[in-house]
Amino acid sequence: MTEAEQKELEKAKKYLRIDGDAEDDLILHFIASAKEYITNATGLKFPNSSARAELAVMSFTTHWYENRQISGTTSNLDGVLTTMVNQLKYVVGEKDVE
Repeated sequence: MTEAEQKELEKAKKYLRIDGDAEDDLILHFIASAKEYITNATGLKFPNSSARAELAVMSFTTHWYENRQISGTTSNLDGVLTTMVNQLKYVVGEKDVE
């Protein structure tokens, strides 16, 4: 694990209020998936310095961590995530931030 990944993992675990390391691989996978999803949806590149992009990554990570079942009800976060992605998609200038 790189130093950057370790920092992201620690930040995500703090955000999720998780102690221990039993699910570190899962959380790292959710972080990578969130970045990939946001990049594909918006063209935004990672790493970058956008606080909104970082919050979107944490929000997706949290959503996927807390909603791991195959089927079920959607959370209120679904609409928030859509709004966050749309805002990142249409913000001028941040797509090139690295």
